[in-house]
Amino acid sequence: MKMLKTFIVVFGFAVLIVSGIYFPLSKFTGQHSFIQGQSVNCAECHPNQAGNLSLSVYHSNLSCRTCHNTTFSPGQEAHAASIPRCIDCHTSVVNEINNTYEAHMPLFRTAEDYGIRRGPNEACLLCHTNYSANITFLYYDYINYTVYNNGTSAPRPSTYYWQLESVIIGPQRTYAVEIKNQGESTHYWKNLLEISCVRCHVRIRLGNLGNAQGSQHAGDVADKGGTDPGHQNASYGGATDAYCKSCHRNASFDIYAAAPYYNYNLNSSAVHAAIKLTCLTCHNASGPYPPSNETPDKGGHYSEEFYPQVAQNVTRRLVGDLCTGCHRASNHDISSGACSNCHGPGSGRVNNKVYTEPKAAEASQWVYRSFP
Repeated sequence: MKMLKTFIVVFGFAVLIVSGIYFPLSKFTGQHSFIQGQSVNCAECHPNQAGNLSLSVYHSNLSCRTCHNTTFSPGQEAHAASIPRCIDCHTSVVNEINNTYEAHMPLFRTAEDYGIRRGPNEACLLCHTNYSANITFLYYDYINYTVYNNGTSAPRPSTYYWQLESVIIGPQRTYAVEIKNQGESTHYWKNLLEISCVRCHVRIRLGNLGNAQGSQHAGDVADKGGTDPGHQNASYGGATDAYCKSCHRNASFDIYAAAPYYNYNLNSSAVHAAIKLTCLTCHNASGPYPPSNETPDKGGHYSEEFYPQVAQNVTRRLVGDLCTGCHRASNHDISSGACSNCHGPGSGRVNNKVYTEPKAAEASQWVYRSFP
């Protein structure tokens, strides 16, 4: 009887121990019940991305899986979410962005090489979303050139033939722009009207703040004493996005084929964002302001050779700087008394050293002129 009592006590204790272990484990009931992949809710872990996507002008009707469950090629399948390239769906952009006359082609190709994001995604995100990034611009410090007026007035009186004698390009420099967006979302896709040019091109905006500062994008390129208002941007309130697009996204310029100087036909619909332009786009034999129509107060450098010389000897990026070396009211120096070098009956040379953007936007004097 004593042994039986002992067994009952021990057995009862064992039940208590087992019970004590079993009931706490019941809290994890269902830990081996797996949710099917298509039923997993991405937004539970990524609420900000889902929220921004729903507010987007574009892609708001897409699910997370539309982009992130893409299989790229055999052997590169992702288990839960893949990282797509924007150009995997937007295939037409590849040809547009690689167009020789697309202004953002260097950004696209640099992004592809750096690998910060998959493929060139960082270039797409930079403009089309609230992605934050730092951009380093590479530019030439200055252009130094000499033009020669040979004193010949034919075929029209008071109009002289010009020759571009020498072109020296300064060293390359860099400047950085920090693009900081509140929220920094890569899933909020902007309306095209929300995309800002001057957000990245800060120095071009600074160069347009007045005649005291200068750049090839400045609004007033009228010669001193001339009656033509030049490229006034007063109606745009300075270097605004609308002012940028009035030239770089203007389909009416498509008719101005700069041949034979550049041997191309402009086609604004063939580029993705902004077409490359120079002064020669309009100021050429087939443009709206051909040299044959230019009077002395608008340049007076009618010449069969001059425009082709500029196109052949000056890199496209510096054509505007070469032109603004003379065509800036605040820098068309008449104090030297050397006006006859350009506008008189005789011949003469003019040497201009023009500091380019962004240096021109920072300097009180950005054109240095001499008469060798």
